Amino acid sequence: MSYSKLAVRGALWSLLQVLAERLTQTVVMLTAALFLGPHDFGVAAMATAPALIAASTLQTGNQMIVQRDEATQHFLDTAFWLFLLLGAACAVFVVGLALVFRAMPGYETVWLMILPTALAPLLAAVGVVPEGLLMRTFAYRVLAIRKTVGQAIAGVACCGLAVYGFGAWSIVVQVTVAPIISTAISLIAAKWRPRGVATFREMGSLTRFSGALLGWSMLNQVNVRSVDLVVGLIAGPTATGVFRLARTVLDLATSLFMNPINGILLPIFSRMVGDRERTLEAMWQACGVASVIAPVSFLGSAFASPFVSAVIFSNKWPHLSETVTLFLLSLPSVAVMVPVQTYLVASGRPKLPFFNNLYQTVANVIMVALGAWFGIIWAAGMFSLRCLLGAAALLVVLKRVSPDIRMTNQAAATTVPLLVAVGIAVALHGVVWMLHLDLAKLVPALIMTTVAMLIYAGVSLVMFRAWIDFVIRAIRKR
Repeated sequence: MSYSKLAVRGALWSLLQVLAERLTQTVVMLTAALFLGPHDFGVAAMATAPALIAASTLQTGNQMIVQRDEATQHFLDTAFWLFLLLGAACAVFVVGLALVFRAMPGYETVWLMILPTALAPLLAAVGVVPEGLLMRTFAYRVLAIRKTVGQAIAGVACCGLAVYGFGAWSIVVQVTVAPIISTAISLIAAKWRPRGVATFREMGSLTRFSGALLGWSMLNQVNVRSVDLVVGLIAGPTATGVFRLARTVLDLATSLFMNPINGILLPIFSRMVGDRERTLEAMWQACGVASVIAPVSFLGSAFASPFVSAVIFSNKWPHLSETVTLFLLSLPSVAVMVPVQTYLVASGRPKLPFFNNLYQTVANVIMVALGAWFGIIWAAGMFSLRCLLGAAALLVVLKRVSPDIRMTNQAAATTVPLLVAVGIAVALHGVVWMLHLDLAKLVPALIMTTVAMLIYAGVSLVMFRAWIDFVIRAIRKR
């Protein structure tokens, strides 16, 4: 099967997984938010952040399995025991962090919620090798099912507990149960079991590549999730609740628009890495397509979120609609970063994304913390600004390591869709202001959202036709 057909098939299965998974997660989060309120929601976000950072970091170890030229049983055994050891270390760290919170005044209940989440990184570590094997064989259907089922079962448990008044514990249970189900399905589907015990010397031989890869992933997760703790410690749990719910919407948009692309890029890039020109062309095409799609969610939120927030939450969550819109403004920057970082990893340069994420993590914590002092809207705005600066920094890194790459025109072209979307939003909000329209009401919100989408679609057909035609040709080839 050609790479273009694999890419299309993978994208379709990834999209189906994301639709089912994110639909489930959105329903669960909205249900929990309705019954918990911003304060308890914020407490849960703070309690689950450390375990989620550790678990998500370990899960990226499957990329090491994907990129291995020959995945022998000895290599797989060594990788399994290495990640199991790392998972145990992460679990111990989470428990230790819980004890730290126990000693902090005002956080007496948070530490009890942190303790059970220590299972999440341990279970994620067990699933690294089987998930990597499924990715190597392009078993997209199984990969799509495993997470969806895990999220669905954990979501039912979360909603039930939230309805019956268990508060923040409902989200803690979801974070703990979901990886149990997903890992079990991966183990059964991959039909793989370790046959030997690796020595520390053998495990050490894998850390040269996996260390940079996991470091990159860890910084990426810290970059995204540590701000929940930062906002909570500076502005309080209520602000964290609003910040976390807004970021849930960003996660939904990222999964719908970015993850299907990212999920298929690494296996494809890894197979194409011998043909540098072809790989670079695929990377820029991915950046272009993603940059056109990404602003759609921002435009929708700019006019629809006031109405949605008023209907669902009765405006009990302060500044939620503005925070969501500012978060979604970061998505076009993510659209550029995802393909570029994946290309650097696939081309055998995992240290470059690592150092880029180190810069972004430090900048994110500092900028969001600074914004949190002035309020939740400022924190969200600083988050999006950091993403924009991070995308620019990553392109500078790419140019320095590959001076021969002609990237000025390509990089500039990927910023145009964002500028178009912002221009449309500003112009139409001017119309809203002049006509004194109330976007918290259905008819004005519906009309302005529709007009914004139609204008953006028309401009895209004219200005970004080449990227749209590329997607259409790829689908037809299937």
